[in-house]
Amino acid sequence: MLTALLVVASGASAQQSAPAGSAALAELTPSEVAAIDKIASTVIERKATPSVAIGIAKNGRLVFAKAYGYRNLDDKVPADADTMYGIGSNTKQFTAAAILMLRDEGKLDVDAPVGRYLPGIPHGNEVLIRNLLTHTGGYAEFTEIDDIDRLGARPATNDEILETVVSRPLGFKPGTKWQYSNTAFVMLARIIEKLSGMSYSEFLRARIFDPLGMTRTRYEDQQLVESNRATGYTRFAMGEQEHEAHLDYTWFSGAGAIESTVADLEKWNNAIDRGTLLTPASREMMHTTFKLADGTDTNYGFGLFMRSLPGGKHVVLHGGDTTGFGTQDARFVEDGIDVIVLTNQEPASYNAVMNALYRVVVTPPSPTPPPANAPSPAPSASPARIAYSKPELDALARRWLDDAVAGTVDLAKLRPSARAILRQPRYQAALRDLARFGPRTYRLVNVDRRAPTSSYQYLLQTPQRTLLYLFSVDDDGSIAGAEVFDPNPLAPDPAPAAAK
Repeated sequence: MLTALLVVASGASAQQSAPAGSAALAELTPSEVAAIDKIASTVIERKATPSVAIGIAKNGRLVFAKAYGYRNLDDKVPADADTMYGIGSNTKQFTAAAILMLRDEGKLDVDAPVGRYLPGIPHGNEVLIRNLLTHTGGYAEFTEIDDIDRLGARPATNDEILETVVSRPLGFKPGTKWQYSNTAFVMLARIIEKLSGMSYSEFLRARIFDPLGMTRTRYEDQQLVESNRATGYTRFAMGEQEHEAHLDYTWFSGAGAIESTVADLEKWNNAIDRGTLLTPASREMMHTTFKLADGTDTNYGFGLFMRSLPGGKHVVLHGGDTTGFGTQDARFVEDGIDVIVLTNQEPASYNAVMNALYRVVVTPPSPTPPPANAPSPAPSASPARIAYSKPELDALARRWLDDAVAGTVDLAKLRPSARAILRQPRYQAALRDLARFGPRTYRLVNVDRRAPTSSYQYLLQTPQRTLLYLFSVDDDGSIAGAEVFDPNPLAPDPAPAAAK
């Protein structure tokens, strides 16, 4: 699931909350505040998201908290700093911390097999708890099953979610490969329930949210009425913003079911980085990157990415993409700067916003940190089960989008869930509308494998804008989906050609 980042236009339509406090806000200069306002207004004007909430902390203290744009486009309801957003996969660091809390109580060994805590689970003697925490276990990805849209319309228990995929063969020997896994974190949520005697949501509330004073954070319950919660939106290709399709949040579970605010997320950052929620040993485990059997560094600890920056610095972070929301929570360790970005659109370009905010508040400007995506497999060969060579794959991806822009979508080649989307006239029109950007060149920049689907990320260079094209193929050769969005809405438009 991807996310998109845009806010509402500046001026009368760009609403913003009161700052976290005038004294705290003084720690940012007027020029820095103006630069942040400009970043927010730009992404809104370019329809990267209906709203964006931005939090900046220095040495653990929130010094800037503002929201811009509309949390609900239908009623033009402005967002504010207290608006709740779905945080998607940022939930994973909460799940990892909960597991480590149980470790600190002597109830769990992270190097024990999963089967010790979930007796009878398929592959339970092969996969360790540590593998689940670091995306190195190899379980199939439940978000990639073809029935997810149908099944996801109703609530599900963690056991029901796991039953959809865990009996399938492992994708690789545990510990030998890094492959992002939502399934693993649903499994961890089930382990938390078994060992604590509480539901996953109740554990979060009783053991984390309440003790930390995170009063504006909860495990999403769509039956509850919340007066200041952002509505989730999506944008197909470069078309109009629309409501995201419903997917019951119980399906996100320990992988992505939390919603929160910028202020509460900074409370969380302090608890993990500077507090007593975990023992020092567990905190160290959480922030230590996992190395594969061949010595490759995954740049991932327990529910957290760790990225090196120039000058010996590093950033600890995690993004979150879920239905209608995109978020980033980044801690630039040596700078003592935390940057939080919350948006209510998918796909969202939150990394571009995070990078721009970091450059505003860190002096002198530091080189742009790399985005918090999965480690990129070398794109020299396709990992899909149908053995495409790279030239064949490139030709397939290029031909499909070129045909779609020309007005011809080959529905027969799509998996059923993708076919249901692409047969709708408004989505076909959005693809045709890409012609306005001019001719396209394609460059493969990343491959993401989540069995049974391989997703290929191409940079589309056009005279008007550089776009990102995501083309996904299932193991049986069916096309699982295609999406195009602006990865950096802050990039300036190219200068118009000189008149002849």
